[in-house]
Amino acid sequence: MTKDDTFRTLADIEAKEIDWLWPSLIPYEKTTILEGDPELGKSYLCMHIAALVTRGGKLPDGSRVSKGNVLYISSEDDAADTIRPRMEQMGADLKRVRVLDDFIVFDDKGQKRLRQELEDHTPDLVVVDTLYSFLSDKVDLGKPTSIRAGLHQLDKLFKEYGPAVIVIRHWTKGGKGKAIYRGVGSIDVIGVARTALAVAKHPENENLRILAQVKNNIGAKPQSYVYEIVAQPVGLPVIEWRGTTHYTADDLERQGQDDQSEEARAVEFLREVFPMDRFGRKLTIPTIPRRCPCALIAAGSEMLPK
Repeated sequence: MTKDDTFRTLADIEAKEIDWLWPSLIPYEKTTILEGDPELGKSYLCMHIAALVTRGGKLPDGSRVSKGNVLYISSEDDAADTIRPRMEQMGADLKRVRVLDDFIVFDDKGQKRLRQELEDHTPDLVVVDTLYSFLSDKVDLGKPTSIRAGLHQLDKLFKEYGPAVIVIRHWTKGGKGKAIYRGVGSIDVIGVARTALAVAKHPENENLRILAQVKNNIGAKPQSYVYEIVAQPVGLPVIEWRGTTHYTADDLERQGQDDQSEEARAVEFLREVFPMDRFGRKLTIPTIPRRCPCALIAAGSEMLPK
């Protein structure tokens, strides 16, 4: 009989406690989703956290993160003119930061390259900015089983090497009633993650941002944290923390809801999930007649890779 590790006897599995990079917010060995509307500074926040990791900095709750290495995988920010200047201004130890200097897709080949990087440089924090930029075209975003299978492979790889993982994705336009439903794509994406965080504007001060927990399956939900991106006399802005707030992720999700129709939300979803055709060209969405949901479905099917 051949050995198969698909199923195991529970008595053979050693119990262990959750280890946290940031207690109750960002665990090691698991994936945390960080989401919110575009242009609120999600990437900036991730770079701030990364900088703290490289120097063993102090977190807003008063705890100190263990000094470690960072792997920053970005499809949106250039390493030379954006990531390095920002992290340098934030006081990061740049020798502890590795960045993606090419483009990969998390297919079998890409995961092999990722495994080698994890093996060679043992990061304590991995940031993926943004999730959908790196998923293989074999992952069918319309099928829960396909999404879970694709993300499970990544999650399994990261768990093998033990870093905390932050994956960024955007919120859709318009309210959903609860923050857990607001992220672009299937609910199964957030279902795979053990913790999820949201960044949003402070309802009482548009210069402030709030970091709130959307989901936590492995610990107690903490209070939300307030921060500000503060301009400096010289160089780029930095993040400064301003304490805690009673506002929850659901409170923040409901603020500023508009009258966007379901049709418009669906179009926004298609733009987010299918931004390029198979030749790398920016896709456009044709004008969709009102009261014709079939046309919207057809428009989406035309964007799927062939």
